[in-house]
Amino acid sequence: MPELSRHLTAGLGSTPSAVRVSNLALILQEVLQSPGPVSRADVAAALGLTRSTVSRLVDELIAGRFFTEGTPVSGPRGRPGVPLTAAPNGLMSLGLEINADRMAAMVLDLTGAVVSSLTVDADAIAAGPATSLGILDEQAASLVEGLPEDARLVGAHLAIPALMDRTGTTVVRAPNLGWDGVRPADHLPALLRGRDWSFRASNDVDCSALTLLQGSASEAGRRGSFIYVTGEVGIGSSVIIDGRQLSGRHGWASELGHVCVVSDGGRPCGCGATGCLETVVGLRGLLDATGASSIDGLVVRLHDGNQHSVGQVTKAARALGRALGAALNLLDLEQVVLGGHLGTLAPWLLPDLRDELEVRVMWSPHEQIDVATVDPDPTRTARGAAHAAMAPVLANPAAWLDGGPRAS
Repeated sequence: MPELSRHLTAGLGSTPSAVRVSNLALILQEVLQSPGPVSRADVAAALGLTRSTVSRLVDELIAGRFFTEGTPVSGPRGRPGVPLTAAPNGLMSLGLEINADRMAAMVLDLTGAVVSSLTVDADAIAAGPATSLGILDEQAASLVEGLPEDARLVGAHLAIPALMDRTGTTVVRAPNLGWDGVRPADHLPALLRGRDWSFRASNDVDCSALTLLQGSASEAGRRGSFIYVTGEVGIGSSVIIDGRQLSGRHGWASELGHVCVVSDGGRPCGCGATGCLETVVGLRGLLDATGASSIDGLVVRLHDGNQHSVGQVTKAARALGRALGAALNLLDLEQVVLGGHLGTLAPWLLPDLRDELEVRVMWSPHEQIDVATVDPDPTRTARGAAHAAMAPVLANPAAWLDGGPRAS
């Protein structure tokens, strides 16, 4: 998570210890972001640091199993360069997801590559928190047991469609699950027993949005400031400003799905209000309105030109435009990124959505409003959670070199 890590390392101070901490993070990020192997000299040149400083800190990162060195490669002049890459079977993180219809677990390595994953389709609403998290606990424990013996698991993070408390330990409110007051860690004994790293949970869409900040993401996700709007059962969103997630005082910001778009009441929402965007644009609301039984069925109806379905999707596009127009006016973002079923329905949503935004957004006559989509990816949320678990390591690798948080 390079962009977030750079912000986390800002403001650490100028003492020798703080400079070392910052430089270790910058060197780690430079090597991980490079499209291919780089040498110590390459890193020194890119960061403006002395070769001796870089060499000393790289030695620490190699000893800490962040990096490994390859075979020296001769250049046009000077000594052969020794390429640096992320260490295989080195540091890894675990991402977990609970959603209304599935539980997923995924392990990523330091580069963000998937090491292993498991997904179970299940009705988490009917099963309840204890049973659902019990299934997830078994998945996670199975993945951890299957890791190479020399792998070092640095942490775990749970993505859940809920408002979490500021500590990331308790579900404050989860309208689409009905899990208010649940402490997920209480139901993950096999995973957390004997671990000395912290375990946290956060909103699922906030986790999903983190995948758009990775170096391998599409151009649509590399922008510094955007709103990501996605949906499965309902509608979730996350706002990124200058590479940092907008969280608010409690971590409850960016709930676009609960902006009112039907002023005369509208349908009741799971949050307890009526007329929320989620009731019009969420998948459940769209399927109810169109009579389709699934997103695939709705796409078939739209392809066939079913007038009722086309009309309902047009209504949804206009409602989404009203909510997004308010967000763009308020936050001055560069881009809108649509995912989940909104990405699937983009061919039918985008024309009316763009028309609505051009009317609603004050600055639209002066700058084009960029609306992009990302491919539907059922693993995105678990991957994002794993990135969230790895973020503290990327921001401050010194803590993992100096006897700080660690687990095997």
